[in-house]
Amino acid sequence: MVLAMTAPKVSSEGFLVTNSGFVVGVLRRLLPFTYALGFCLAFHSPAPAMHMLPLSIVNCQLSTLPLDDPWADTIVSYNGIDSQPGFTDPTKALGAPAGGGVLAPNNAKAYCIGHPGAAPGSYITLKFNTPVLNDPNNPMGLDFVVHGNAFWVGGVPTRRWAEAALIEISEDVNGNGLADDPWYVIPGSRNLRATVLPAGIANPSPPLAGNVLDQNTDGTEFDWGYSDMSPSIQEYRDNYLRPDDPLKVGLTPYSGGGDAFDISWAVNPDGTPANLAKFDFIRISAFVNGSVAGFGTVAPEVSAVVDIDPLTDSDNDGVTDSYETRVAGTDPLRPESTVLPLEIPTEYGGSAAGTLLGQAKDAAGNAITLFSKGTRTGTRLFNCNVDILPAAAPQPAVPARLPSGARRQFVSTVPDFAAAQIQDAQFTLAYTSGQIAGLDEASLEPWRFDGSQWTQTGITGVQRDPANNLVLFRSSLTGLFALASVAGSGDQNVAAAPVVLHGTPSAGVVADGTNTVVFQSDPILDGATPVADGTLITVTVSPENLAAILTADADPGVDGVQVAISGGTLSFTLRASTSAGLATVRAATPDGRIAGETSYNFLPGPPEESTSLWIQNPNATAPGPIYFYTGEIHDAHGNRIAEGTFLTLVVTGGMPVAVTDADPAAEGFQVRTVAGIANFSIRTDTGQAGDTRAVTVQLYAEATEATLLAEGNYLFDYVPVPGPSTVLAGLVLLATGWAASMRTGRDRRHP
Repeated sequence: MVLAMTAPKVSSEGFLVTNSGFVVGVLRRLLPFTYALGFCLAFHSPAPAMHMLPLSIVNCQLSTLPLDDPWADTIVSYNGIDSQPGFTDPTKALGAPAGGGVLAPNNAKAYCIGHPGAAPGSYITLKFNTPVLNDPNNPMGLDFVVHGNAFWVGGVPTRRWAEAALIEISEDVNGNGLADDPWYVIPGSRNLRATVLPAGIANPSPPLAGNVLDQNTDGTEFDWGYSDMSPSIQEYRDNYLRPDDPLKVGLTPYSGGGDAFDISWAVNPDGTPANLAKFDFIRISAFVNGSVAGFGTVAPEVSAVVDIDPLTDSDNDGVTDSYETRVAGTDPLRPESTVLPLEIPTEYGGSAAGTLLGQAKDAAGNAITLFSKGTRTGTRLFNCNVDILPAAAPQPAVPARLPSGARRQFVSTVPDFAAAQIQDAQFTLAYTSGQIAGLDEASLEPWRFDGSQWTQTGITGVQRDPANNLVLFRSSLTGLFALASVAGSGDQNVAAAPVVLHGTPSAGVVADGTNTVVFQSDPILDGATPVADGTLITVTVSPENLAAILTADADPGVDGVQVAISGGTLSFTLRASTSAGLATVRAATPDGRIAGETSYNFLPGPPEESTSLWIQNPNATAPGPIYFYTGEIHDAHGNRIAEGTFLTLVVTGGMPVAVTDADPAAEGFQVRTVAGIANFSIRTDTGQAGDTRAVTVQLYAEATEATLLAEGNYLFDYVPVPGPSTVLAGLVLLATGWAASMRTGRDRRHP
């Protein structure tokens, strides 16, 4: 049974209604239950005139029309006093976040609120079309996240570059859509009130702006409950709907970062709990007066505000129902309709060449699997939506082959994976005995329908797995794929003889173009019987650019390199290329009756290529601190150096500060790289007002200072900072007991 109707619309109350007024959706937090009831909308074009709505969840397909996104929707008002040039567009605060990571922000999407001053001060007020709910079922009870452009100084999570902003929230109690109802402040860890606005307060001790050192030593955050204190991470699947724990140092695994808040933290003017159930408006205000050495006036930024939902994942695809329905438009009840990443942020482990990015798989075993090709560059997408759908057989028939009943339509918002700078996708087509009846199982081949004919152009890496009734292959393009073969005896139900491979050396080799790896198998047995010597096994490496097979091809007429079993085992040699990454080494017969694979790591070499050196704080002055960061550092062949590589920092006319020597046992001052980048800060030699200070900064690949990677010569005006500097204030006050007194006798989640 089907029901035809025109495209749905969203009512002011947040319900999805048909043109006839029949409610087929519910409030966004109940949307997954709508799917469970069978009201599944299938949209396959941006603006179809009519939709056929199967009243069965079995027929649900990838939706491309999310009901209600979780980002702030509207700018109500704003005022910026001396906002930083280049950061004055308030619309940058709307929409999804665009994080850069813990080392450096993505300032392409940031609005500078300004600094405190005369009424009305510096602030921005935003509205959500759908109220943000105070939901104890949200992760850690947190209800929303404010993203700014904070970062970890030198990659150290206990040192944050921050410019705290004050948060107030308001519910549209009178329902007029205006921000004219009472406001409630979130006082944060310093127990502040709205009375600090609009004039603001001096940067307190310990500071809330500048290079902020966490005063606690137990892994908890000393400061929380303000925005622009924590870094935002690059997009990765649904991470922007996964809050970071604001009370713990570091990054909650797979969260999107930013500063998370519980609505329950809001208080009345007298400090008593406001007991709000929801809010419609949020006001973010600058409240810290003063300047930070080398950076100028404190002026916080905002790039997004996000509504958080419970982490319900009905289909266990690793993506929350909320993200699927509110952002991606995929089906939260079918794991094959999901979101896959195109790269993995460094904070989550990174995605060197060969890294598994993700897989979508249906109940029958059909799958689409994505692998990294290495570093991606330029403007690019970070996620793609995929789906796997049943498909009818189009005409004409597959040429010179008999069709099977195994067909699937693979759908993706990225139509060409090569253009997306990742490996060709690996597709898996599953089949049943009935679908290949009368066909030769060992000769099954994948074909793609290009809109007019069946073709094998662009299909590579075919692997047959008859034991599990699967055929795997690679293609850069999505579309309709089917299996075909010649006449035969159908499903043979034969288990594959396993090939267990071991690479020597086992720990990996440097990808220098000369290193070799010998692979040896365990004895290969077909049941209890050794496989006959002389049996040819196809050896492949994926990605192909990571290694070459040196062993001679025993049968050049067959795709891939054929190596014969000898003495009951298989042995072959690979030579590393100059590209680092994780390779999949496979050994299998073309029919898949003998098969096995293993992973092998081709490592980057030592740092060698020169790189750029930049000052992070523009118009920096002596004595500092002055913050530096490098470009991505590579080995001699352009591979990003290994995570945590030590580099030697030499400063003439100053000294390193804010970070400790990463390897005290080594000669000189060592800096540890994160994501191939070195971050550090220095202070110049002392001087007098009006003086200049010359500084030379050098970064070497080794303690012997043989390979110079970066060098800069600088002349800074000397501008003394009265009293203890902002950078050192945290260290000076660490033992004062102030932090301990702030925490005594109260729950930090409820100030």
